[in-house]
Amino acid sequence: MPPSECNTKQLQYAAAMQQYETHWIYPRINQFVSWSNVSLQLLLVIALYTIPLSWGWHVLAAVIAFVLADFVNGLVHLYMDHNDHYDSIVGPFIAAFHLHHDIPRYRDRPLWRIYIEESGSKIWLVVYSLVWLLFIMFVPLPPLLLVIGVYFAVFSSVAEVSHYLCHNSDARWVRRLQSIWLLLPKKHHMRHHRFDNINYAFLNGMTDPLINWIARHCFSGYQATTDQHTVLYQQKIHQPE
Repeated sequence: MPPSECNTKQLQYAAAMQQYETHWIYPRINQFVSWSNVSLQLLLVIALYTIPLSWGWHVLAAVIAFVLADFVNGLVHLYMDHNDHYDSIVGPFIAAFHLHHDIPRYRDRPLWRIYIEESGSKIWLVVYSLVWLLFIMFVPLPPLLLVIGVYFAVFSSVAEVSHYLCHNSDARWVRRLQSIWLLLPKKHHMRHHRFDNINYAFLNGMTDPLINWIARHCFSGYQATTDQHTVLYQQKIHQPE
């Protein structure tokens, strides 16, 4: 990226972050998205009882949804890591998202709060969950497909918990689940922070080989682009007063 273009993006990034940190509407939107996601997921889970499907098929649906959630959320992560539309209407949210590469450990919170609060960045999941609820109510889709869609919505928020535990917990039960790839393994995910353009999945990382192939062929990497856009902002917040 030419220096002049990088400097322009740095200025846009700093302006977007100032807007994100000073305007009251952004935390309100995050709260609205968080509780909308959780409320819609609750309605979706309740709706499961109206879908005629045996427990064996539920297990299959959960397995398929687990893989799909890892893959789709990883793709969203891949896209967002390369998104530099800081001067758009959603620019402040994009700018705030890019700060996660500089966070080795998150603020300790109960897991139920992680599930709710970290879902506040998933505006796309609100739209998906609402559409899927309407499908269940009004569209005669195959029961297995409907159930997969419900589990997918829930696992998309569970991914935030898995990612948090990867950064914040060394508990034995967490390490055990990471070792069998039911949670995101720490060593696997840390490669995303140390190297460029790899390992975007954050439910458990099983679909990263496919996502990494897409990243290599469709994206240039973020360390020389969006990671550099935060420099001016980082310098400002770390200046001694």
